[in-house]
Amino acid sequence: MKYYIKTFGCQMNERDSEKVEGILFKNNHQRVDNPEEADLIIVNSCAVREKAENKLYSEIGRLRFKNKRAKIVAMGCVAQINYERLKNIADIVVGTNTIDMFYSIAREWPHDKVFIKPNMEDPDHIFPHLTSVSAYVDIMYGCDNFCTYCIVPFTRGREVSRKKEAIIDEIKRLVDKGTKEVMLLGQNVNSYGKNFDYGFVDLLYEVNKIDGLERIRFTTSHPKDFSKELIYAMRDLEKVCEHIHLPIQSGSNKILKLMKRKYTKEEYLEKVYLYKEIVKDGSITTDIIVGFPQETEKDFEETLKILEEVRYDTSFSFKYSKRPFTKAKDMDGQVPEEEKLRRLNILQDLQAKITQEKLKNYEGKVTEVLIEGISKKGNQFFGRNRQNIVVNLDFMDNIKVGDVVRVEITKALKHSLLGKPI
Repeated sequence: MKYYIKTFGCQMNERDSEKVEGILFKNNHQRVDNPEEADLIIVNSCAVREKAENKLYSEIGRLRFKNKRAKIVAMGCVAQINYERLKNIADIVVGTNTIDMFYSIAREWPHDKVFIKPNMEDPDHIFPHLTSVSAYVDIMYGCDNFCTYCIVPFTRGREVSRKKEAIIDEIKRLVDKGTKEVMLLGQNVNSYGKNFDYGFVDLLYEVNKIDGLERIRFTTSHPKDFSKELIYAMRDLEKVCEHIHLPIQSGSNKILKLMKRKYTKEEYLEKVYLYKEIVKDGSITTDIIVGFPQETEKDFEETLKILEEVRYDTSFSFKYSKRPFTKAKDMDGQVPEEEKLRRLNILQDLQAKITQEKLKNYEGKVTEVLIEGISKKGNQFFGRNRQNIVVNLDFMDNIKVGDVVRVEITKALKHSLLGKPI
């Protein structure tokens, strides 16, 4: 059977798609890049914003028009919450907690149409990976925070941590197959291990001991749980990279309270200052929502001040989007779309200026890069440094994918760096 897969959304979705591909590959199915050649079409969906959700419906319609004979599977976050609608336009609907269903799909087409469960039944199951230098590893599933704008607790279920033995076993298997770097995944990795007698920092120390593993990354950290212990672990553990993704969402305490983020901007900044003091050459990225209900111009200006004060390496910013099941969708003071767009453009212009200044600071300096592959243009290697910045460099006979090389940066591009190995 030939299959085509399209993925929307975050790293968790990317890992879920990889699980599906791994299952299909182990059952001798072949991936194709042209949907018209496929017998099975899989669309993995994102529900975090309305625009992302609508992409699923339009994509299924487009793919159905292109290939009327293929079976279509809708999976992911939209499938988890809107399966009643999807079962009318897709042949199979698979939620976020039923990816194991693909073991059956790979062997025979199931009789049922919808496969939805509220939570992951076996979080410690090790799903297959595709061979890669850098790999995603789930350490927990779900979220218990219920921020007023966020649909994730409804699409991913409640928090459940995987046992460290299963995580270590999975990473060792990856290293045996050539993986040099792992990205530990969770909606809030800082709350890992709530039901165990160990936590996220303990897990990092264990992963750091794995022979053959060269780098450890993790995402995402919720500011309310971002601890001094984690900051010191980032300093002391040589394999943990100097990068933290710490979503602020807003610079206004009023908006943070309405969002139910459970921290103030002062508490957030205190942790950022400590991180910058302790983790030398550390980079920091963030998420920001503009136009949240009741956000005034003054509230928005406070967010801009946070950008100027912290000077994030980059930020992922979005207009507020109403989501089903969330409390914010029914709040008074909804901001008009045109005003959201105006604020977003201002914020993104400011961030672009800061990002370019920070990238320019790398020119003439040497940075350590893990070579991950060949660029889309086909004439350069690409990789990331320990600060999670993409670096491109020319081919050299003595360099191959998987190598960690020292690179002198010759030029800062818009979102990446250009360099030469030394």
